[in-house]
Amino acid sequence: MGSEGFAHVRFIGYAIPTAPAMIVPLGNPDRGSAVGGTYLGLADVDADVGGRLSVMRAAVHAARDALPAGETDVLNVFVAPEFFWHGPQGPYLHATGAPDPVDRILERLVAEFPPAEYPNWVFVFGTAVTAAADDPREVFSRATTTVRNGVVADLAHRYRQAAADDAAKVFDMIDDYLQWGHAHPVLQVRNRAVIVSATPLGSPGAAFAAHAATTDKVFDSAEDLVLWDVTGRDDVVTEQMTAHPYVDLSAGDLKRDPFDAHAILRLGTGEGAATDIAVEICLDHADARLRGALSRTRWPRGDGFVDEGIDIQIVPSCGAALSLGSIASIAGGFAFNVDGQIAAGDSIMPTGSGPVFGVQSAYGNYIDPANPRYRAHTQLAGVVSPAVGDDGRSPSSSDAQLARFADDLVTVVPVAAPPTLDTFFAGGPGAVHVYGLRAPLALGPPAPPAG
Repeated sequence: MGSEGFAHVRFIGYAIPTAPAMIVPLGNPDRGSAVGGTYLGLADVDADVGGRLSVMRAAVHAARDALPAGETDVLNVFVAPEFFWHGPQGPYLHATGAPDPVDRILERLVAEFPPAEYPNWVFVFGTAVTAAADDPREVFSRATTTVRNGVVADLAHRYRQAAADDAAKVFDMIDDYLQWGHAHPVLQVRNRAVIVSATPLGSPGAAFAAHAATTDKVFDSAEDLVLWDVTGRDDVVTEQMTAHPYVDLSAGDLKRDPFDAHAILRLGTGEGAATDIAVEICLDHADARLRGALSRTRWPRGDGFVDEGIDIQIVPSCGAALSLGSIASIAGGFAFNVDGQIAAGDSIMPTGSGPVFGVQSAYGNYIDPANPRYRAHTQLAGVVSPAVGDDGRSPSSSDAQLARFADDLVTVVPVAAPPTLDTFFAGGPGAVHVYGLRAPLALGPPAPPAG
């Protein structure tokens, strides 16, 4: 471990609510659930990306300006939540074979945050949601689309009227119908993490070097998209219409190409030591995508690298927190979650350290003072000893043992809201949470005792 001369790491999370506007939660709003709402944004993709970029710029600059000057051995890991990039119909819609909106997002991000100005940073700029639709009007007018949307909207209305056992049963009906919709999608939606790094990105599984990459979400959630538009629009993409493309994880999750669907990347491609990062989006983490593929992920041997395994597990989410049974980093590694929908556990304290849904961690919360329903959090866990076995439910397996962080590890840095913020985000400008502002964390396992 310790790529490109980095001896320490600092985690920077942009805690901004990324849930839809006018949100109506179904299920448990404190743990993430299905939602109604309406999407904010601009119909022109370039204009929408530019507006969201202005928000991201404010956050990155706030973080950069807060850091100590003159550092050379600290890796800064900046992460934003899931669903940062999307349009007023939900996914950015594009014709089959037309330019991929994510390519344009990456072009603008690389130009905005060039390696020369951020020489020791790796950015996970949240996720972008896209779908290919040659004729969106035809998609929205199909009988299967209107039937599905009508059924779910009716059930959601009944759920909100019901209590106790009736409500639980209606929610089960909604969930069953969503699963059927995922199995028979009208559209395939890609939900991709957008990654930019000054240090070249490579892979233990293939020879390449790039400064930008993406990873795909695999598992279908009940809340990737709204169940119904609360303003009555019928031209938005809903959860019951969609599914994610199939991703083959039978041989593990090492990337073969910067833009394939796999999750594990390597920072630096030189000989000696490397830092391997993995980006696992929301429900993929809850469903233990990375840990579940540990035994199938074939780390190359004899290539000069040591301590093979995931050093930094990054979880951008919207309605999730770290799960102990899903932490897959090696000893001395970390898991870092940045969420755009819920607070960290039962706490509404701005920062702290302790169990968050059973995971020993440091955390930070953001709650929109104008509308406390809109929340976001960041969360960091440090691995003392790694998980054993792919399935934490197996008697022969054991979960990772985690470090206890100091209560003052997290520093909150305010973010100035751009004038157009409300065009894109419903819950305020958020805040930047810096883990280890003045005292970055050691990168790598502790040295063995002398003698």
